Amino acid sequence: MKRHWNWQRLTAITVTAVVAAAGLAFWQIIDPWHAAAAVAVVVALAALWSRTEDADPDPEWPHVVTEARAGGRHDVSDLSWSTFTRDGRVTERVVRRVRALAADRVRAHGVDPSDPAATEDVERLLGARVVRGLSSRHAPTARTLQSWLDAIERLGAAPAERPAATAPVHTPEENRA
Repeated sequence: MKRHWNWQRLTAITVTAVVAAAGLAFWQIIDPWHAAAAVAVVVALAALWSRTEDADPDPEWPHVVTEARAGGRHDVSDLSWSTFTRDGRVTERVVRRVRALAADRVRAHGVDPSDPAATEDVERLLGARVVRGLSSRHAPTARTLQSWLDAIERLGAAPAERPAATAPVHTPEENRA
């Protein structure tokens, strides 16, 4: 790689150094020998700076074209990279999605999760620890996220038939009595 002199910069710095040294020597702030030495040092540094500057731009990495395959591989990859933060915690985006999933699943079981009076029913369905974690502002770990998803999965889909609230439900033991 060939290096080029930056003559404009070298000239401007030299003229500025000579004028400044002449003014300092004229007002007898420094003697003429020290002024000449200061100009020589400044010109040498300016020449070094001018000569070491890269004339050619830095090479860049070649751009590799990636082929998008059919299917959901790319989406799954993006989702997996966006699940965790740099410190290993779950991102807020994923936590919001799991909260919405849990709320939908609880609603399918006939319980309104936004109703404060239904807190006991929500805890019965998901578990008290899961409900506390879902309502927390702290970013969960991967293990905590897994326990939330397990609780939601155990809950399952909505029951096919819900027993009427007025009809008593009898267990086999009660029928024998």
